[in-house]
Amino acid sequence: MNRQRLLIALLLSLTACTPPSQRFASDAGRRETGVPALHAVHDEQLRELMSRMNSLLQERFMTEPELDVERRRHARHIAATAQNLSQTIDAILTTLPTLQLSAGEQTAFLALANKLREQSQNLQDQAGQNRMDAIPGTLEQISTTCTSCHALFRKL
Repeated sequence: MNRQRLLIALLLSLTACTPPSQRFASDAGRRETGVPALHAVHDEQLRELMSRMNSLLQERFMTEPELDVERRRHARHIAATAQNLSQTIDAILTTLPTLQLSAGEQTAFLALANKLREQSQNLQDQAGQNRMDAIPGTLEQISTTCTSCHALFRKL
């Protein structure tokens, strides 16, 4: 009996001397996959979200050279579209004989087509010279010319 008591006392004292993480192997496994591990996963997700937010903010606040590059790219796109508009005017003019317009209507149609051609050329020049402030006014003029022509000559 004394021997058993001595053995139990020895086991209890050895258990008390070992660090808590080594006492039970199953506890150590739970601590690694429990709340601290979940916190690490959330922390990683938060870091990823913050990185994406930072990227989005950097896109929003472009540097001046980056803005210039975007403006030039946009201006080239406007110039190419204005050139396509000029080519479309040629196609519109080819439909004139099929429209069966009176002499006065033909004169008005040609005047509006020529006005549209001038405006599209003006737009192309403004975009080519990177005069972006002038472009909205020219686009408004083009829209007015198109609307006028459609109101006069398109059958609804």
